[in-house]
Amino acid sequence: MKPTFHIVQTTVAPPEAPPAHEPGGWWLRAQTPDGRLLGTLHGLPEQGRSRARCSFHFGRVVHSAPELGLYQVQTTLQLGHDATGEAELSGLFLSAAAEAPEAVADALLQAALARLADADTPASWVIAELPGWRDTAGCSPFWDGLVRHFLPPGSLDAADAAQRHGPAFSSHLGEMLPRELIHAAFLSPAAQQALGRCADSHTTWLAALQRAGFADWRHGRIEDGGPLLAAPRRAGERRR
Repeated sequence: MKPTFHIVQTTVAPPEAPPAHEPGGWWLRAQTPDGRLLGTLHGLPEQGRSRARCSFHFGRVVHSAPELGLYQVQTTLQLGHDATGEAELSGLFLSAAAEAPEAVADALLQAALARLADADTPASWVIAELPGWRDTAGCSPFWDGLVRHFLPPGSLDAADAAQRHGPAFSSHLGEMLPRELIHAAFLSPAAQQALGRCADSHTTWLAALQRAGFADWRHGRIEDGGPLLAAPRRAGERRR
């Protein structure tokens, strides 16, 4: 039998949850009648108002010469601020004690999307970014294969740097990464395979977002290549 829980809106971040990417917005808590926390989610009607937010757009370049039998498609990365002004979901957390984490994630997402659909914001999309894949040692192949090469010598690894800078980490990092088009073919095989791949710790959230109508937005987090997913903000547009 699924546990009984309800959704509570608050402006206070639950201590168990990861930090929101920007101040403002609201928090949703999934909790049992006796107050036991099962999951959290932070909603922001418009991101990029407090500080610049960067992501990599995953594009394609095609080399084609039919007379030579040549046809090749390569992935490219372009640093930019494409999600600026869109609504955002962050602070995704599911308690290990939740008996039905899928149901908790679904309920939080439904409640968040309903609130954002009625929000006074020019945003057309709701964006959710998920952490990128890491190996058994907790290292990000994307960080090791691309990002750290543009940082000062002796820079911390991704996890330590994120902990030091907090939610402003991606903005700080974006100032040091190249604005020129990057061809993924020049990255290590491990870094290429990490592009748009979700961390194992967030696969439940990935599945829940897909059930809620989110799809791959062809963007990745700049620190670890984790996927950005998007859904139309208004409920009527999601039904079409």
